[in-house]
Amino acid sequence: MALLLLLAAGCGGGGEQATGGGPQAGERRSGQPGAGQPGRRGGNGFAGAGFEFPDGGRTAGVPVEVAAVVRRPIAQYFETNGTLEAEHDIDLVARVVGPVVELAAEEGMRVAKGQLLARIDASEVRAQLAVAQVRLEETKADFERMQALFDNELVARDELDAARAAYESALGDVERTRIQLNYTEITAPFGGLIARRYVRRGQFVSTGTQLFRLSDFDPLLCPIQVPERELGRLRIGQPAEIEVEAWPGHRFGARVLRISPVVDADSGTIRVTLQVAGEGRLRPGMFASVFLEMESRPDALVIPKQALALDSLGDTVFVARDGVAERRAIEIGFENAELLEVERGLEEGELVVVVGQDGLSDGTPIEVLQGGRRPAPP
Repeated sequence: MALLLLLAAGCGGGGEQATGGGPQAGERRSGQPGAGQPGRRGGNGFAGAGFEFPDGGRTAGVPVEVAAVVRRPIAQYFETNGTLEAEHDIDLVARVVGPVVELAAEEGMRVAKGQLLARIDASEVRAQLAVAQVRLEETKADFERMQALFDNELVARDELDAARAAYESALGDVERTRIQLNYTEITAPFGGLIARRYVRRGQFVSTGTQLFRLSDFDPLLCPIQVPERELGRLRIGQPAEIEVEAWPGHRFGARVLRISPVVDADSGTIRVTLQVAGEGRLRPGMFASVFLEMESRPDALVIPKQALALDSLGDTVFVARDGVAERRAIEIGFENAELLEVERGLEEGELVVVVGQDGLSDGTPIEVLQGGRRPAPP
């Protein structure tokens, strides 16, 4: 009986070994690198080492998209925020009293320098000018008569001086009234857009009444504050870019126009004014994200930022090599919103995984999708 029990135990153990060993032997026969390795995250629905078809065939690779390591310029930016302002932005006000008899401009209208915007009733000013001209003729005649008498020593110098003063005063009144007459026509001091019209036709205005707001939108200004530690890297003409919510994804060119000669003691910053090319789309008052170029490298080795693996403590990427993923540690230099500069760890022309790297491990079989090779960044 003991012999029979021992034989039964031996048969049972052999059955369990065959059941447990079959799949392991199958994985070894597949010959795929990385089979059975840990670290499968399944973020894209495929196991880290691929999977085996039910018929025992080949192991399928994880589908990925790749991009080439290329050389191109890349810059380091100081990022901050600012609000756009018009280079020329003024309120035009009335300089004479009277009703508005003509409006020749409306909000949103582009006007040229010297173009008529409005006209204030000039009848009263013209009447004043006529009176001033009559007085000028009278005082001129008196002065000429006194000059002749003085030359003949018939009047004292005091009388001549009084006649001259009256004549010069009348001359000044005529000139002043002519200027007032010119003020009845409101013209644009520079070319730009009518940002706002404050008055209506027929409205009675007095000296100082706001009539129009005139703005020149191109170029625009964007004042920013830069830490004083960056003072040595600032220069006039330094390139920059800005983004606004109204045009997402589009960057507008800018350059440093002015650098304040003093440091704000409270904030420890320097006021830097950028000149922005509005391209006819930007408006004063817009909130802008500013990217001030601090340094540029014209021939850097770069990769897309999304190639960086997020499941490691260091900076690593997966390189597509002979149908498998090879984890590669890299050293990063400059970076911007889209690109990373690689100082060490990659060679030009190598392919890095940019989509599908979740769950990959070193040696995982991969398959580049049809059309899954991204073009080189511009």
